[in-house]
Formats: sequence, structure tokens, C-alpha cells
Amino acid sequence: MSNNVHAIVHRSVPCYFCNVFLEEKFLTEHITQCASVLEECPNRCGVYVSRRNLEEHRKSCNKKMSRRNNQIKDIQDSVWKEKVFSVLTLLRLAIDQGEKERIRLQDDLSRSLSLLYSQQESLIALQSNIAEAVEEFRGNDAILNMRLNDLEMISDNMQHRTSSSFRQIFEQLKMFEGELIGEQNKCASTDWFKELKDLKTFIAKESVRASDIWQEHSQRVNDLKLELEMRCKDSKDLMFKHDILSKKFDSLAKEITCSESTAKQKLDLKGLKFQMKENLRYIEELIAKSCTPAPLLSNSSCLCEESASTNGRIIWRIDRYNEKMSEARETDCAYYSPVFYDKKYGYTLKMELFLNGKGQWKDRHIIGCLRVEKGKWDPLLDWPCILRAIVILRDQDNPANDVRKIVKTIGRDRDDSNEPDKESGLYMFVPHTMLSRYASYTKNNVMFLDVQVKDIKTSASTTSLIAQ
Repeated sequence: MSNNVHAIVHRSVPCYFCNVFLEEKFLTEHITQCASVLEECPNRCGVYVSRRNLEEHRKSCNKKMSRRNNQIKDIQDSVWKEKVFSVLTLLRLAIDQGEKERIRLQDDLSRSLSLLYSQQESLIALQSNIAEAVEEFRGNDAILNMRLNDLEMISDNMQHRTSSSFRQIFEQLKMFEGELIGEQNKCASTDWFKELKDLKTFIAKESVRASDIWQEHSQRVNDLKLELEMRCKDSKDLMFKHDILSKKFDSLAKEITCSESTAKQKLDLKGLKFQMKENLRYIEELIAKSCTPAPLLSNSSCLCEESASTNGRIIWRIDRYNEKMSEARETDCAYYSPVFYDKKYGYTLKMELFLNGKGQWKDRHIIGCLRVEKGKWDPLLDWPCILRAIVILRDQDNPANDVRKIVKTIGRDRDDSNEPDKESGLYMFVPHTMLSRYASYTKNNVMFLDVQVKDIKTSASTTSLIAQ
């Protein structure tokens, strides 16, 4: 096991303004000297520029604003600063939480790998013990077979010798019987009674001796049978141990699968950390480009009608969110809202939504786009159209947590009035991580998008997407 797991981790954090990574203890000192920090113009013109460009801006700036306008600008700037720093604080907390989760998962993975290695060593030792026991059993089995073969040969020899002894005794008895009959005819003396008695004594001794030899061999056969039964019992014990080892091996395979899932979670955590850094860099770019906060529309409320809305607002209810998200991941399809109008006899609008994202944001964000469609009253309208849209992701439990995405300057040229602008490049972004972290946005498998459009009578500016 590598010792890198137990090494001290020096934490590095990015600067909020120049995105340079440095140790956390040097962050405060770096911010006081960072050339990318935004500062207000000394002439109180309401513009925030970086420190490196402050002197150049001071030379070209003319103080033409009245005292009253300066007071209003101070109030707006303070509100904007509070919002920006609150967003940065939330992002920093999310990054810290992701870092802590990564360290915890890394520790869990280290412990799992240590346990896995110890179990593998135990498994190898147990396998070697079983192999030695099996080899020993095979050797004992071969020795037992040899002893049984020897015993069978000895038994056959004893049976053959016993049969030969009985045949010899039978032949001798027949011979003695013939001699006895001959002697009875020759003489009537009593010597043959003594010889017959001696013969009976000899036969009795031989019978006792043969019986003892037979019992001895029978006892040896029984002992060998008992030893064979004990060996068979040991073999059954080895089979039982082999079954237990197989079960342990299956459980070890499951634990290996769990360690693979832990490694996958670690990769997902790295992706989340990268996404957090991308969001932080995106906010920093917006701070550098924006001088004043985007105006908010009044919180006017209206009922969602089944027919086309003509007041510039529509609350789009997206049912079966989970099923549609799965379909979008498989087919990259887009979903479209009902048609609505910015005003009566106004521009024809429709919201296009990619639940699984598109391009570099695929599998990471929900991307929405406001489309200007071909309408009945297009010849009577001003072209190019200049609109400002606010798209709000509604929190069904706490409206204070609604997510706002502002789209500025939606339009198409009059020369192309026959066909709507299909590639305006204006999108809103909602991270998938926010939807997974807060279930109230997709409660009961339903999502609500509040789209509010306002017609502004100014010249078309550069298209941009501002998050609030």
C-alpha cells in the first residue's frame, strides 16, 4: 500500500478575481495586491475597473453626473456587491464541501484496499493449506490402497495354506483308515487305539492353530476397514472446508465490486469539482464585464391559461420530468413550450429546452433558448425586435430560492422576417447538480419555468447571458 494516502494535503484555493491557485493562508494577502480586483472609479462615475486599468480610466473619465445620480448609483452598487459576494460565498462553500467529500471517499477507498489486500493474503494462505491437505490425503490414500492389496494377498495365501493343510489331513486320515482296517484284519492287538488317539490330538492342535491364524487376519482386515472409514471422514471435512472457501471467495468478489463503485464515485466527485471551478470562472467573467446590475422586472402575477398568453408571461409546467430527462439523454431531443406573445398583437415566442444540455454543456446543464417564431402580425411590428426575457426556475417549497436566468436582447433582422431566427446563440443554464441537491425544484416529477418577456425600445446590443 502506498504511503501517499497518509501524506499531508496542502490545500490550494483559486483567487476570486485572477483565478490563480495558491495556498489558502496566502489568499488574503494576495487579494490586497491582485491587479485583477475591481475598484470603483475615483471620480464616482459608477464604473468598476481592475486595478491595472484604473489609471488609464481615470485619465479618460469625465465627471458629468449630478449629486443625486451619484447617490442612486451608490445604492445600486452596494446592492450589486452584496449579491455578487453572496454568490461567491455560496460557491466557495460548495467547493469546500466537495473537497471534504473527496477526502472522505479517498480515506474510505484506502481502508477498503487495505482490507482487500489482507483478505487476499488470507485467501492465498488458506488455498495453500488446502492444497497441502489434499496432497497429504492423496499420499495416505495411496499407502492405504497398498496395505489393502497386501492384506488381500496375505488372506489369499492363508486360505490356500489352510485348504492345503485340510487336504493333507484328509489324505492322512484316509491312509490311516486303510492301515487301521488292514491292522484289524492282521491282529487284534490294542496298539492302533493309541495311534488313533495321537492322531486326534494332532488334528485338534492343527485346527486350533489354523483358527488362531484366521482370527488374527480377520482382526487386521477390520482394523484396515476402520482406518479407511476415518480417511473418508477426513475427506468429507476437506470438502466442507472447500465449500466454505468458495463462499468466502464469492463474498470477496462482491467486496471487489464495491471497491470499483467507490472508485467510480471518486471520478464523479472529480467531475463535480471541475464543474464548480467552471462556474466560479464564469461568475468572475460576468463581474469583469458588468458594471451595473441588470434591472429586474416587476413581480407581476397572472394566471396560467390554456390558450396563448398575450401579456409576455407564461408559466410552463413540465410533467413527467424524470421520463423526459431519460429520453433526452438517449436521443438529445428538445422540448418546446406553448406559443405566447410579448403583448397583444406582438411577437410570437416559444421556449426551447434541452434537458440534457448540448455541446460542451451536455450531461451537465439544462439549456433553454427563447425563440422568435413567424407570427400573424410580423409585418406590423418593429424589426429587428429587441426583447429582454427573465426565465425563473420555481422552487415549489420555498419561492425565495427561485433560480433566475436572465436573457438579454432576443431578436432577428427584418430582412429575414420570413423565417424565424433558429440560431440566436442566447441560452440559459441550470446545473444538474442543483436539481439533484434540491428536490423541491422537481417535486412530484414536475418542473415549473416562469418566462417573462419585455419589449425594450433601444438599439440591439451584443448578445449576452447574465446570471442573477
